[in-house]
Amino acid sequence: MSGKKILLVDDQPRTLEVFKLSIDSDFEVELVDSASKAWKLLTTSSDYAVVVSDMHMPVVDGVQFLTTVRNRFPDITRIIMTADSEQDVAAKAVNDGQVFRFLQKPFSTMELRNALQEGLERHDLITSEKDLLEETLRGSINLLVDLLADAKPLAFGRSQRVKKLVSRVCRKLEITHSWEIKVSAMLSQIGCISVPDEILEAIHSGEKLKAVDQMEFNNHAKYGASLIEKIPRMKSISRLVGWQLKRFDELRILATSERELTSASVLATCLEFDRLVQGDSTAEDVIDEMREDRKRFDTKVVEALATVVVGTKMTTQLGVWELRVGMTLKSDVVDDRGSMLVPRGQVITGIMLKRLQCRAASITAPISVVVSKVDSEQEQEDAAAV
Repeated sequence: MSGKKILLVDDQPRTLEVFKLSIDSDFEVELVDSASKAWKLLTTSSDYAVVVSDMHMPVVDGVQFLTTVRNRFPDITRIIMTADSEQDVAAKAVNDGQVFRFLQKPFSTMELRNALQEGLERHDLITSEKDLLEETLRGSINLLVDLLADAKPLAFGRSQRVKKLVSRVCRKLEITHSWEIKVSAMLSQIGCISVPDEILEAIHSGEKLKAVDQMEFNNHAKYGASLIEKIPRMKSISRLVGWQLKRFDELRILATSERELTSASVLATCLEFDRLVQGDSTAEDVIDEMREDRKRFDTKVVEALATVVVGTKMTTQLGVWELRVGMTLKSDVVDDRGSMLVPRGQVITGIMLKRLQCRAASITAPISVVVSKVDSEQEQEDAAAV
């Protein structure tokens, strides 16, 4: 009965015994006599849908306990029981603990059963809406990514490269909220659908843009943020995308928390690294440049980035059937007629790999790719194990 259990907390053993006799046959209920025991159960199981707490308990009162439950488990329905009749007590419970129901003692068994049943129904409604919203959110993100891939493949390729960098930096820094940074990387270039292809091609080639072209390109961040903010629950992603061209000293003023500052810094640093290495600069040179500019870059992020890019890449020549998902194209892929199939800089995806394999007969020249030495060594170990 995952997500259907009820946790009832009261420090009076006699009250717990009455509850057990009254409702135990109708619901799956766990009875405990302290907030500490209740918290231990909540943190070791995800099956609880409703928590009912007495108002007056030693050490931690009901409002304090339910407020903690709300902060950690917002989907759980919260009900409080009390013999107090003062309005300020009820107001505190509603405002601080955001309780669903306020049960005034003494109450009948029927009142308790109705409250529990309504609490379970409310939990079902919340989780159903949450699942629907998550599916809608996932679909919206995938739609935007697919749109970018079709309309602006160069910008899409950049977003895929940066997503890989962001993922590795997040692991290195042990960032727990890496999901929002990865999504920000995936959508960081969505505003480029408004940027002319010749500007994107110039950036892809590492050329220095004219001032007017640079301004037009920079506007993509603001435009992309405006597109994303229309999607529910994407406000934080929209902010990160909109700040992607900001310096670290600017981000320290804009960010409302240390978490947001770290997220914005990781995204901005990885994007700038990708831009610089598209020119003639080596990864080592770019990292050295970033280390010297502490106003523009966060030192800890640069050092984390250095561990995943410096000395961890190698360029090799492969045939079509030797390509693997995740490799980065170092050269343009062309067929035997000289027609470009995929531009350099693209990260090989599953769909791209299948398309190239279908055209393998017309691709005679070896393909130059950049691979991670770590990934290459792991592949060799896996092959040896087989």
